[in-house]
Amino acid sequence: MQPGPMVREQSALAAPAGRLTFWILMGALGYQAVLCSIHTNLHSISMADVALAEAAIYLGCVVVLARHIRLELLAVASLAAAYLLLLAILRNQLDPKGFRDVMIPILFYGLGRQVGSVKFADRVLKLMILVVLAFGFFELFFLDWFSRVFNIFSYYVNQGGLAAGSNWAKDSVLGLNGMRPEGIGRTILPSLLGNHRISSIFLEPVSLGNFAVIVAAWGLAKRREEIKEMIFFVLAAAVMIALSDSRYGMITVAALVLLRCLPLGKHYTWTLVFPLLSIAMLLVLAGYFGGQYSDSVLGRLYVSGRTLLNLDLGMIFGLDGFNFGFGDMGYPSLLTRLGVLLCLFLWGAFWMLKMEDERGERLRAYITLYMSLILCVSGTSLFALKTAGILWFLVGCVANHQSDEKEIQHAY
Repeated sequence: MQPGPMVREQSALAAPAGRLTFWILMGALGYQAVLCSIHTNLHSISMADVALAEAAIYLGCVVVLARHIRLELLAVASLAAAYLLLLAILRNQLDPKGFRDVMIPILFYGLGRQVGSVKFADRVLKLMILVVLAFGFFELFFLDWFSRVFNIFSYYVNQGGLAAGSNWAKDSVLGLNGMRPEGIGRTILPSLLGNHRISSIFLEPVSLGNFAVIVAAWGLAKRREEIKEMIFFVLAAAVMIALSDSRYGMITVAALVLLRCLPLGKHYTWTLVFPLLSIAMLLVLAGYFGGQYSDSVLGRLYVSGRTLLNLDLGMIFGLDGFNFGFGDMGYPSLLTRLGVLLCLFLWGAFWMLKMEDERGERLRAYITLYMSLILCVSGTSLFALKTAGILWFLVGCVANHQSDEKEIQHAY
């Protein structure tokens, strides 16, 4: 007699690879907070220390995946690495960040594909939500204590990401985007929460908003009979968006809800053109509407569009400009760092993944919208390990899933 799905799921969680995967995901979620606490209370943390911490997480992924190397992952990784090496030769300079940005989706998708399942992902994501909200409310209600544990501003200054004298918020040790400047203020619940934007375990409110969108996408991809699970994830996302005052999160989750309400069935293939539509929108805003940069949605979109218009062919193909600081301009940063050919190859590989049921089809469409919009307003957060790790793990889980009645193969 074969064991039921629940018994198999419990045994999977108890297996060595399942336990290691769990700690890899939790490590990716909280490694920045751990390092910031060490920096604040023990000794300073440099960029090299952060790189070592990330390397340990990637090594853990390799240990799990090495037990059963999937041919398609090896092929995609090899082709991407070969192309990046070719770009390094043409540029006469190696760009380690390009390799890192490509490696995160491959490794964490592999973890989800090899070890994960929908139920495994549900449990891990719910625990992550509890941890994130616990840290978030600790920051909200006990900001002085939170600041004693996490001197976020000093942590990023020590890594070279901020200038020492750039903190405009007097006596604050939060990140620069941890407080809305006077005259701009909060968008969500300003009278209740003031100008403070909660960053929680991520140290940055932007990352908390991005995590909220991922959580909402996972919940909205559920079947109708899983309505309770759907409501839990969407409500949790709404709370996190309110805490972080994420305008991007608010707009994107509203778009995800609208997409979920459309009677599309399994017909989501058309969403693969979302990046092209986003780029077209940026170019139209930049070319036909006058404007200038401001800390608003339209202001940031305008500058992203103007930067795209100024890219030459060398930049589009990744030969020039990869070492420029594009700030919040995601599409210029992505094109100059990876090149349009590698971007198209990876996008094609993403859309060639076989999803075994409608949950996977919906999640891929929602993640497509997430990525398309985030690149309009952010240059690096799509590839931030603390959110990108769980994102690609979830994609791997729905690609691996067959049905609740069929046994999920775990390669241990």
